[in-house]
Amino acid sequence: MIDFIQKLNFTADLDKVQQDLDTILENYCKWHPSNQIGLRHRSGCNDPWKDGTGGLPNAEEESLFSLWNENCPEYTKAMLDNLAQQDNIKWGRIRFMLANSKQGLSMHYDFQPRYHLVLQTNASAIFGECFKHNTTRAICYHIPADGYWYKVDTTREHFIFNGGWTPRIHLVCCPA
Repeated sequence: MIDFIQKLNFTADLDKVQQDLDTILENYCKWHPSNQIGLRHRSGCNDPWKDGTGGLPNAEEESLFSLWNENCPEYTKAMLDNLAQQDNIKWGRIRFMLANSKQGLSMHYDFQPRYHLVLQTNASAIFGECFKHNTTRAICYHIPADGYWYKVDTTREHFIFNGGWTPRIHLVCCPA
């Protein structure tokens, strides 16, 4: 796409990942108020599904999310291990993230880029790259649910908004 969003040469079976998410939702937990479900957690946490949700105070905290949830489905876990091996990275938090219709995240930046796999989307679900000192305040992009992983430079200010009528669900991975 562009240097803000890079399409990787790595794919996943979207049906299998969706089945894994459905298994989690049916057997282990529901969407938390943050609309996130964590697949990795810190040692000694109270709720492994919720531990990896929300923001972190600094980049060093990411490495603390070193444990896989014991009920993380095998296909998703193996696929993510393969992606980490291919890109020579270690994972911190890994989350399913939901944006319902007419919801989004305000402008922010992260400490490192994020890896995105789009499970569900619609043509009005956008990812905006923001500019502080420009007459063009943002450029918006749509990442398709095509089975490819995308690396997004979220160290740049950005936002997401689901302007459509159906949910937007991404599997989002943070390097540690």
